[in-house]
Amino acid sequence: MLRIGEAAKRFDISNRTLRYWEEMGILKSIRTENDYRYYDDENVMRINQIALLRKLRMPIADIERIFLAPDFGVAIDALNKHLENLKQDAAVYNSLIIVINNLIRHIESSENLENALSSLEIQNANTGLEEHKPAPQIQLSERVMLVSASELSNVRIVSLPAMTVAAYRAESATPENDCSKVFNKFVLENNLHKRSGYRYFGFNNPNPGVGSPVYGYEMWVTVPDDFEVPEPLVKKQFGGGLYASVSTHMNEIGERWNMLYYWCVNSTEYNFEPSVQCLEECSMDFETFTSDTVSDNVKQLDLLAPIKRK
Repeated sequence: MLRIGEAAKRFDISNRTLRYWEEMGILKSIRTENDYRYYDDENVMRINQIALLRKLRMPIADIERIFLAPDFGVAIDALNKHLENLKQDAAVYNSLIIVINNLIRHIESSENLENALSSLEIQNANTGLEEHKPAPQIQLSERVMLVSASELSNVRIVSLPAMTVAAYRAESATPENDCSKVFNKFVLENNLHKRSGYRYFGFNNPNPGVGSPVYGYEMWVTVPDDFEVPEPLVKKQFGGGLYASVSTHMNEIGERWNMLYYWCVNSTEYNFEPSVQCLEECSMDFETFTSDTVSDNVKQLDLLAPIKRK
């Protein structure tokens, strides 16, 4: 018999995860009179099997199906699918390794980064890669993004409540800066960042278009229902909703948005909801986040992509 805390320590798995596996029905514990959870030899073996499959990067949803299925056919199908995905990911990584090795050689030989980068021909075509090519071609297509998206192990599913917000939007060549100059002054003057329930969001409105330097950016901050919002700001009602969320820093926001989007559209549990607004929420101290002296690689945001269950 192994107590839950001992099992968690032995297999480097949290108590919460073990309890979750019990809820899923793939693990069973024995409760004693003092309400402690213990696992018998059979379930300790099951924990070890689950842990081994997780080390093989098997999705937990597939592991659940394997242990809940009445026959081995489900396990074989799930493993074959996982093997195929790993082969595809390996092909992408091998291609990237070749490209990066050649790029390093170009930089070393030319001692010029711009010349080396210009020699790297990247095209969206399904071409083979051979190490002897001076400028190998690689299909940097959706598959590369799917590999990156598969590494998003910290996606959270969050439910935003309905809120009353003060909003302001700017449309220009630099809408984020133009919007924040007006909006952040308003937040500070009214100490909204110190009020209970404070939340601060931003998003493109509209998104930048191809060949057009002018686009819009809108910011929201929560306000009490009876708060009078002065012009040119407006008061809005946000209905809330279900979102997939990951954390990021300002300097990597574009890449993280792409990864989160591909995670959403390839999720087996959720659909991306394009009719609902994506949001970026400040997840750190407001004054630090808005300071001009703090670098972008320190400023933190939560990215929120709207989703709905399948």
